[in-house]
Amino acid sequence: MLSNFHYQSYQEFAAILGQLQTNANSPQLDVVKLREVFQQAQRLFGQQIITLDLSDLAPSAASRVRSYHTELDKQLKLLGMDITFLQAARQPATVIARKEQICTRIQTLINYCNILLEGG
Repeated sequence: MLSNFHYQSYQEFAAILGQLQTNANSPQLDVVKLREVFQQAQRLFGQQIITLDLSDLAPSAASRVRSYHTELDKQLKLLGMDITFLQAARQPATVIARKEQICTRIQTLINYCNILLEGG
């Protein structure tokens, strides 16, 4: 269903999400590095994913893909807020809670990306 360009874009996005997950799960969390990788993911999403031409897909498939793009966009924005809140956290319990939220959100993004890679 997906063209090679679509597939490659989603694969590249999934790879960056994997890096993000690795950074977030690191015992010695580097929030600056986490933010850098997040910004890479955001840039890639804005430049290659959201701008994909879906006209070659069947209308129902294009609609599904657009829905996933909307969800990915929403989750990326929320992840950005989570990272900001993590940077501001001072209490160990708050840091742990924010880190767990970030890991959950990254996994959600990976799941959406995998669905798109499997054909939408």
